[in-house]
Parts: sequence; C-alpha cells; structure tokens
Amino acid sequence: MKDYYEVVNAPKWVRSTDGVVAGVFEGLGKRFDMDPNVLRLIWVISVLFFGSGLLIYLLLAWVLPREDQIAEYQQKKVLGVCRSISRKSGVELGLVRLLAVGSLFISFGLTFVAYLVFAFVMPEEESNKLYF
Repeated sequence: MKDYYEVVNAPKWVRSTDGVVAGVFEGLGKRFDMDPNVLRLIWVISVLFFGSGLLIYLLLAWVLPREDQIAEYQQKKVLGVCRSISRKSGVELGLVRLLAVGSLFISFGLTFVAYLVFAFVMPEEESNKLYF
C-alpha cells in the first residue's frame, strides 16, 4: 500500500528519463506544462549574463529524482530533515533539497549545523498511512 503523502503529493520537480543531458528541463517542462526549450533559453541567458545557471543546473540534476525513481526519492535521506520540512510546510521536496544543498555551499557549513539542530529538534513524523 502506498503512503498517503506519495499518492496525494506526487512531486512536480523531477528529471525526465528522455532528456537531452540530465533530463532537468524536459522533466520540469512536462510537469509544469511548459516547452522545455523555453526553459533551456532561460538557462542559456542565465549562464551568459549571470553565471549561476550552470551551478543551478548541476544542483538540479543532483537533487531531483528521475520520474521513474519517485518512490526511492520519497524515502529519508540524511536524517530525513528535508523530507520532514517538506511535509510540514507543503513545499515540494525537490525545492527543499535544492535550497538545502545550495545554502550549504553558500553558508560555508552553517547550514550543516542548522541541519543537525533540525534533526534533533523536529518531532518524529506521524504515520500518514490509511488503514481500511
């Protein structure tokens, strides 16, 4: 039986299995009903003018699941903090993980300390399974 959360809140931030490089734009385009080429154009502009597009793409390719690996993606990773934050706040798990990994690089380890604090302070998740 699938977890209630997995059925109701299927992730929107996923990578496609048939994308050009890592499937990031193809997956996001499918999920948000956008043309992936528009996303690619925005990415090229961000790489040329802002320089951050390459790093963001690599982070997305690392953190987002492929659309055929969603069940494994919903499992706890390191202490399950991002998953808990996602479930309690209603924010997409991929976005929470992206922000956590991105801020880890920017904060020079302060995010790691906050992550450990959250792991011990946040209450244990309640089971959302339906028993009929």
